[in-house]
Amino acid sequence: MTAPPPPPSLARALGLAVLCGGLVLPAIGCKGDKGSDTGAAAASGKPSLSVYPPTGGQGVELELDLTATASAFDFTSEVSADFGEGIEVLRVDGDDGWHARATIQVADDAALGQRDVVVQVGSIAHTVPDGFDVIAESFEVLPPQARMGETLVVDLKGSNTAWESGVTWPDFGDGIEVEEFTVLTGSLAQARVSIDVDTVPGPRNVVVDNGAGARVVDYDGFLVDRVALAATFEPTLAEQGDTVEFTIRSRGTDFLSGTPRLSFIDRFGTNPDIIIDSVTVLDAENLYGRMTLSNAAALGMREVQITIGDEGVAIPDAFEVVAGAWDVRDVAIDLDFNVVRQRDNETGELFERVNAQVIFFIPLDPPCPIPETECGDEQDNAGDGWVDCGDLDCVMAGACPSTPPTPVGEEPSGYDGTSVTGAVSSGGGGEVGNGPYDCPMPVTVPAGDFVWFESEANTVTLEKTYDAESGIVYYVDADATIDDYVPDQVYDLHTQGQADGLGEYLLEDVIPTVPSDWEWTFPELWGNYTHNRAEDFVFRWTPARTYPDAIFVMTIFNSDAPGPLSIEGGSGWGGGTPWDDGEHTLTAAEMSMFAPGIVPVYTYSAISGPEFGLPDSIYQENQAQSYIYLVQQMVLE
Repeated sequence: MTAPPPPPSLARALGLAVLCGGLVLPAIGCKGDKGSDTGAAAASGKPSLSVYPPTGGQGVELELDLTATASAFDFTSEVSADFGEGIEVLRVDGDDGWHARATIQVADDAALGQRDVVVQVGSIAHTVPDGFDVIAESFEVLPPQARMGETLVVDLKGSNTAWESGVTWPDFGDGIEVEEFTVLTGSLAQARVSIDVDTVPGPRNVVVDNGAGARVVDYDGFLVDRVALAATFEPTLAEQGDTVEFTIRSRGTDFLSGTPRLSFIDRFGTNPDIIIDSVTVLDAENLYGRMTLSNAAALGMREVQITIGDEGVAIPDAFEVVAGAWDVRDVAIDLDFNVVRQRDNETGELFERVNAQVIFFIPLDPPCPIPETECGDEQDNAGDGWVDCGDLDCVMAGACPSTPPTPVGEEPSGYDGTSVTGAVSSGGGGEVGNGPYDCPMPVTVPAGDFVWFESEANTVTLEKTYDAESGIVYYVDADATIDDYVPDQVYDLHTQGQADGLGEYLLEDVIPTVPSDWEWTFPELWGNYTHNRAEDFVFRWTPARTYPDAIFVMTIFNSDAPGPLSIEGGSGWGGGTPWDDGEHTLTAAEMSMFAPGIVPVYTYSAISGPEFGLPDSIYQENQAQSYIYLVQQMVLE
């Protein structure tokens, strides 16, 4: 007697066993638990039968495996199956003595729940208790397969599903990473998946988690083909700040079918800190190019993904980013010494914070964001999603026909004027922007355990602080108060010096304080202070004296977001730039341009310090701005 051949669904059964052993699924998900007539068959001496997959959604057509523990089917006996009311059996095909396949159509209104399955082979009936479960939700993956090492976009098409963005997420099992997932509708979603080159080939279950423990399984819904896409990347090392030529050699790809796009993935996901300067396709399986690493590129191994259309190939651990050397010539300085105040709307209390901070950093190279300079080629050269005159870079550079801000009412006159101003237009009437950006964190340099600001009046000491999450080193006086912010002073910057960082430096007269303190006197903008837009808005403050190099500004500002912060018909701002001890007015005509609602009122006095830099640095245009800033609010009706 010869042993029966192994079942053709062995890989499927093994994949199921792994999934059921390592992943919590509904009890019906594993063979041997339910969907089998093992107990009854053993009592009668007949072969036992099982049904796989053990579930099906309402309104779905699917093919099921009928598997016997011993020879139960033959080619002379008629085979039929009965799944109960609401399920039509379209056909039953026998493969051999141990296997048959049934194609069924589940009605849209088929009763939910488990049901017995009766398989009739000639005169012998095999009953599988609770052999099949009708469920409401189901889905399929299209295309249902991929090769090892491939990346591609697949559609998840649901039936009776209610998928939600930010809640729903799929799981394709070990060795398949879901890089992106987008819910398009309640029953349609897209996933970009990357198949590891070392993953186990064969069919696998796909699970969609819809939150709160609600999970739906597409049994054997995705097949990892045994054919592998393999690729290599040279060189294997790249240094921060370097421009590197690279070569990619692959097998089974078609780089000629479209424009290859490269992305770089570190342990946190896709990282844009490496710029592709050029890519040249040699043939279907070979390309070379040039890339520039940011001088702050994250260290460690990088996966490279090459995408053509919706498909591509992944190269895990393609190369390693190693640290580059820094030089004092590349170090710039950012200084803050200012006062920020905020009026509490409920109590009128004035909260005050003095910021005293210094950061020694190496500016990003290449810069981030990359500015748009080609403003007429209909290309997104900066890679920020905005093109030509839709990119704020081009508008601000004066490269586009534009509608300049138009004051309403009197023209501003010197430091003593008020106006309401519209926003700059792109000229074409379209939306304008220049972001968002995902920039690397610049490298920061230590300069000792502390640095300090010093003037004839006082000294402010700032201690070294390390932010573990970002890796930033900065110096701050967390306890600074308004008494430290002495009017009419210009401060020197001293560094203590550190062996593996910056040395000891004295930079004279680099950061001023504003000439004097000041107060807002009228009206009292708290307690939901309300102003009628049909009336003039009169406001007063009392700066101590005129100071030609400083500015003093009051602004009622609206963002681009719709709602109460918008001027009717567009965005803009209203305010005044007086510098005296007088009274100022925004007219009723100007105030009526604002939409009703809560608007912030910003008031500040500011002065810029001189340009400066470390003696050996190429950056000699560092400049500090010192200010006292007040935030209040009012209600417009």
